[in-house]
Amino acid sequence: MNTFRGIERVIYEYLIGHASQLHEISAKTIANKALTTTTSVNRVCKKMGYASYTELRYKLANELKEQAQNLEGEKCEQSVISQVAKTLSGSPVVYLYSRGASIVSVNYLSRFLSLANVPHLVITDIHQLTRAELGTVLLISKSGETQAVVEMAHNAKRKGLKVMGISRKGSTLAQSSHLNVPLEEQVDGISLYSRESQIHILNIVDKIGKVLLGF
Repeated sequence: MNTFRGIERVIYEYLIGHASQLHEISAKTIANKALTTTTSVNRVCKKMGYASYTELRYKLANELKEQAQNLEGEKCEQSVISQVAKTLSGSPVVYLYSRGASIVSVNYLSRFLSLANVPHLVITDIHQLTRAELGTVLLISKSGETQAVVEMAHNAKRKGLKVMGISRKGSTLAQSSHLNVPLEEQVDGISLYSRESQIHILNIVDKIGKVLLGF
């Protein structure tokens, strides 16, 4: 901002102050308000790192749209996470299940449930639900297509248990769950050690844990 003086500073401050409306404002309109020419407007845009006012207006509009979508996505995720935490805390017993690398996330969530005094059990196979009649099953699968996890979801629903998942948006597990916290990344279901997706899952579990503990 210190590189702008006089008319250029007026143009710069106008651009920043009207960033969300620039898609409706022409370069000529800005020039008229600053009592200058469109050449000056384009010169300021170039100093800001854009080829022209047209490029600034287009890219800025896309950036603002993306930011709005990300904010909306974060709000939706937090809403679902709050619902999951509320269901877990009110459940007579919680069953946790996963396969592969996601087992780490299950064990992490188990720690939060212990601290929140929520009765729970980390199960290792489908037969451990044989006598279960009440409670909630939370399943974690980054791909949402792991056969054992999907079968666990179907079996739990047949028994009348509440099924919640943490899996890829639109996956089989997501569609089989009463409530699913979506993983936006498109992950490879064959690779069990995608670091980015596992970090995302752990981050979601951390958020659930904080709600459970009242943070």
